[in-house]
Amino acid sequence: MSKKLVILLDAGHGGIIDGEYQTSGKRSPKWDDGTQYFEVKGNRQIREILYLLLVEAGYKVHKIADSQEDIPLSERVKEANSYASFYGASNCLYISIHSNGFSKESAHGWSVYTSVGETKSDMYATKLYEEAEKMWPGENFRKSTSDGDPDKESNFYVLRKTSCPAILSENFFHTNERECKRFLLSEQGRIEIAEVHFNMINNL
Repeated sequence: MSKKLVILLDAGHGGIIDGEYQTSGKRSPKWDDGTQYFEVKGNRQIREILYLLLVEAGYKVHKIADSQEDIPLSERVKEANSYASFYGASNCLYISIHSNGFSKESAHGWSVYTSVGETKSDMYATKLYEEAEKMWPGENFRKSTSDGDPDKESNFYVLRKTSCPAILSENFFHTNERECKRFLLSEQGRIEIAEVHFNMINNL
């Protein structure tokens, strides 16, 4: 695909201000070795790696809600839609970066969400699954194939209200110790997550 595709990168949730986490929860348990993952920090680290990869490759990229504050979803969508209006909705792709969490540690796997129904977002999500499966053979990929493609569908506000194609990636479970340490607490793991997203865009 042409480098004309404009990428809108959103790191889910708030960040850290004066040592205070701006979004409650969104963290792993404290593991026996004393380590703990904070999604609000990790999302931004992954976004920054991806941002640099894209800029170096010649893509036009904008960071959505580029603040440590927990910007309301409506404001994130408003910002994304302003770019979509300027560049043309079909020329933009909104990516919201997250990791998953659950009350039971046994929950595990990687997934990506689109809005309900068949849209251009499904194409990007399918490609992202393909790149993830190449990067991490043997991992668990959480899919919903009832409509013929692998992405999971949801009425998440940022997917439903954006005027351009939009996907939301759940990059493994921070509440699963193996996945948390392998992918999220690990610098190499975060680089791999960013690279999967970059490869999805660059190999379209």
